[in-house]
Amino acid sequence: MTGGIGLGLLFSFMLFSPNQADERWSPNERTRHQVPTNGLGDGDLTSVPRYVADIVELESALDRRSALYRLLEGKSVSEISKLLSSTFELEPTQNLYSLQHLLFVELARFDPGKSVELVWETERVRWETLFDIVASYSSSVNSEEALRVFSTQPEPWKSRLINAVLHNQQKLSETELVAIAETLNFIKSYNAWITEVGINDVIDEPRVAFDLVLTADMSDFQKKEFFSQVASRWIDRESTSNLGSMLSLVYETFADTKSIYWRSVVAEIVATEPHIAWEQLTSLPVDVQMLFNDVIFEAWVDRDPSAAIQAITSQAYLNSMTSEIPTLLEPWIQAVSGEILEHIDLVPRDFQISAIRFAIDHLAQHVPPEDVIELLERFKQRGFNTLEATDSFVGIWSRKDPLATIDWVVQNLERGTSNGQRMLWTTMPQVALVDPQKAIEIALEHPVEKNLEYSVMAGLLGEERIESALSLLPQIRESYLNEPIFGSMASALIEVGRIEDALALAETLRESQKPRFYVWMVLPWLQDDLDSLLEYLPKLESAEIRSLVAGTILSAPDRHVALSEKELEFVQSFISEETDQP
Repeated sequence: MTGGIGLGLLFSFMLFSPNQADERWSPNERTRHQVPTNGLGDGDLTSVPRYVADIVELESALDRRSALYRLLEGKSVSEISKLLSSTFELEPTQNLYSLQHLLFVELARFDPGKSVELVWETERVRWETLFDIVASYSSSVNSEEALRVFSTQPEPWKSRLINAVLHNQQKLSETELVAIAETLNFIKSYNAWITEVGINDVIDEPRVAFDLVLTADMSDFQKKEFFSQVASRWIDRESTSNLGSMLSLVYETFADTKSIYWRSVVAEIVATEPHIAWEQLTSLPVDVQMLFNDVIFEAWVDRDPSAAIQAITSQAYLNSMTSEIPTLLEPWIQAVSGEILEHIDLVPRDFQISAIRFAIDHLAQHVPPEDVIELLERFKQRGFNTLEATDSFVGIWSRKDPLATIDWVVQNLERGTSNGQRMLWTTMPQVALVDPQKAIEIALEHPVEKNLEYSVMAGLLGEERIESALSLLPQIRESYLNEPIFGSMASALIEVGRIEDALALAETLRESQKPRFYVWMVLPWLQDDLDSLLEYLPKLESAEIRSLVAGTILSAPDRHVALSEKELEFVQSFISEETDQP
């Protein structure tokens, strides 16, 4: 055991420079230094610190490593584990982290399970480095045991750890690895590793490499990673004058696949010279252009928005690709949204209103509302129609600050469509969630025809604020437009099992309103609690209402199939001969 520890630490020493300021471990680091010989020697044993806390304080990295080596001599795996665990109580410093790395190396070689347990006890930011250490060193001693331990870990660490073992281990054959992968349920990680190995052999043949990844049994995320790797290698080897043929090959390979695959490939190969890619794209078939144009245009906008907008607003392009302009304009508008007023004349006239709206939507997420309001006013002064853009802005603002929004809206109704109707309908449900009484008071200040009471109640019921909604019911004005409110209220009560409360709402209605109320109740009642509906059917207030509800049950789309023959007969028994109900 002691010999194993010595060899492990000896190798660990060679990973760290004695004068290294940042002593972080890297799985790809190679030996760069000879084993130190100027550290603590045999004659210095009496001065060697016996506690990690004291070792951390040593100034020399070489002395710290030598002291730790002396401390570990003769220690068992259990003792190393306890020693490592005790270091978590010390003040975090780079010196301490370096010593913990060495302790993880030793523990991983003999007990990968305990190593993983201790990694979880460290700060989240350190997991990546520590898991790489554990995977690398545990795989060099007992790959099968390491795979068994790592296969029980949560993603994405499971795949990362297993991949590291597969790359580092040398003892297990392909047949043995497949058997272990199937037994421990990490066959997808194994297949991804096989694909990665295969890609290295064909990476200079993009079509073959892409086909290999497309047919591989792995997650979409893993496929995207491999596609980007192949594309990066491809663009490094090819001249940018050949981008057109590269795009054609991508189209042939990916046209019938998910866009998440080809988008990353196209983005990779056009990133450095998007203007050249655009020029060559326009010479390709229309199908290819329409599939790839937004990815290439977005890359071009990132580099040169002025040149990019000129390309899609030329008359020739407008004539051939008018339907594509709204999609292509979005990344450009987002890039210049802060100066959209100065750039709006670059946008074709037919698309200016939508361009203004998109810019306002983007700005509403990033600047104070007063800045957006001022910009809308400046557009209006220049003669642009800003009604729809204002509606959209208010919708965004109301989700952030509904009370401030409604105060502005009620004073500026003329700035939205339909004299502010949409702004009110957008804002009132948000206000209701913050201040229900204020919301209903504002609704009552407007004509009942605006149906604002319904928007208030819809906002509350949509968030299951049933008690708040019930408290407002007495203030709802009598109108056929407001009758659906009671049906919605009843549905919400039925959904939470408050059948008696739902039925009691009928007592607040005029006789002429009750039939529609019960019809509105039936469909959600059927869906939520058929048994209680059949139980309450004989108890409903009149034969007319019972017949109406029974007929509604029987005529509900596909709902009667859920009834047994006996239940159908029961419901049909309430149909009055005087009615036309089925």
